[in-house]
Formats: sequence, C-alpha cells, structure tokens
Amino acid sequence: MSDTIDDYKALADHRKAVRAKFGVKCPGCAVARPKAHPTILMPQQRCKVDGYRDPRPELTEEKWQSV
Repeated sequence: MSDTIDDYKALADHRKAVRAKFGVKCPGCAVARPKAHPTILMPQQRCKVDGYRDPRPELTEEKWQSV
C-alpha cells in the first residue's frame, strides 16, 4: 500500500515541477482581476475565469519528462 502512496506523491511532485517550469500567468486575469492572483496556465490550457487560451503548443513527452 505504501508503494502506491509514494507513487502518487511522486506524481504530484512532478506535476508541481512541470507547472513551475512551463506555467505562465494568465494575461486576462491581470486585466479582469488586478488584485487577485492570476491563474497559472499550461500550454493549450483554458482559463476558467475569463476564457483565455494559452496559444503555446502542447508539451511533448520529452519536455514533460525532462523536468
């Protein structure tokens, strides 16, 4: 059971690292809600607040695993 838990924790840590490396702040959030923290968008992700879509190409497997 602990191996499964360790795997999920490692996956969560990897997702945080990918988001820190490839995530960008939503420019629409800065305009719509200047005092709030902007949404951090991954490539091709849509912002739930203002509908802005990040135009960068989707991450490849090599980029995803390079973190």
